Amino acid sequence: MQPMYGFTLILTLAVVGGVIAYIGDRLGMNIGRKKLTLFGLRPKHTSILVTIVTGVLIAAASIIVLSIASQDVRTALFNMKEIQEELRGLQLDYAEMRAQRDAAHEELQEAESKLALVEESYAQITAELEQARESVEALKAEREFLEAEVAELAVTAEQLSWLYDLVETAFGQIRSADIAFSASEVILTTVIEKGLSREEVRTALEEFLQEVDEVAYRRSARARDGEPYRAIFLPAGVLDLVVEDVLLAPGDVVVRAVSEANSIPGVPVRVYLENFLDQMVFSKGTVLASSTWDPQSGVEIDLVILQILNQANNEALNAGVALNPERRGAVLLPGNAFFDAIEASRNIDRPVEIRLVVAEDAWRSTSPILLTLEIVL
Repeated sequence: MQPMYGFTLILTLAVVGGVIAYIGDRLGMNIGRKKLTLFGLRPKHTSILVTIVTGVLIAAASIIVLSIASQDVRTALFNMKEIQEELRGLQLDYAEMRAQRDAAHEELQEAESKLALVEESYAQITAELEQARESVEALKAEREFLEAEVAELAVTAEQLSWLYDLVETAFGQIRSADIAFSASEVILTTVIEKGLSREEVRTALEEFLQEVDEVAYRRSARARDGEPYRAIFLPAGVLDLVVEDVLLAPGDVVVRAVSEANSIPGVPVRVYLENFLDQMVFSKGTVLASSTWDPQSGVEIDLVILQILNQANNEALNAGVALNPERRGAVLLPGNAFFDAIEASRNIDRPVEIRLVVAEDAWRSTSPILLTLEIVL
């Protein structure tokens, strides 16, 4: 539609211009032919004037037609200065808007950078928050565990308090009562010969334990009703182990029942069994115990002899020598040797060494071991 309008406008201008030119040409020719004058001018000059007027009319007609046909032409002809001023204003506004756009673009970039930093900070804070939540959960779990442990420790503390009271009561009983058996005290000893069958060994050990139970019962130890023994307590399985040890031994075996701890009358004595291969433990002439006695010390010689006699007895028991059930010991010093030493001490005026010497080769089954007393000046 727009190209057709332009073509029509051009055609109109051409026609109008042509008509005006034709009229001017004809008018000029007539003036020249008839030698007419205008305004007192020569015919030649009048022709020139007509030509000029014709051109002016053509231009005026073109402008008028264009003005009538186009609003833009009218605006350009009559409002050009305003348009130019408006254009300059628009250019200034455009420049200002571009500057504002550039500033806004920079602000946008800065805002995007800040947004990126904020997003990074947010991600970091979110991660830290998640880590903190995990730490809180872990601390909650640890707190629950510690609370459970505290509760368990409280129960343990109550149990320990109860045990403490029980032990304190037991110690009070021990302090206020007689000791039925001392710790590591040998209660009774027996010898099991080599060559017995398993049943015979078990029978011999069971009879031995009955004798041990009888000794403990006579010394006021008491077990609870329903227990296999009246006065002793032997952990389960101990007898079976000793039976196997005896059967595997290459010779006779010394078995002895020993008190596990101090016990008071009225309670069972805890017993464990020791077994030793019967072999020679002390040769003749072995000094089993000795001590120095000074007559100027004020200590009687009989007390020193009793002291080293007790040492010799412990030495023999530690070596596994059988306990003599009649004398309640593992060594024997004849009474005449004791009195002879007391008599000899009256003639001693300086420190001497008193020795207890094994009289004959002694085996573990030898009970008691015979000793001699020597006074070395």
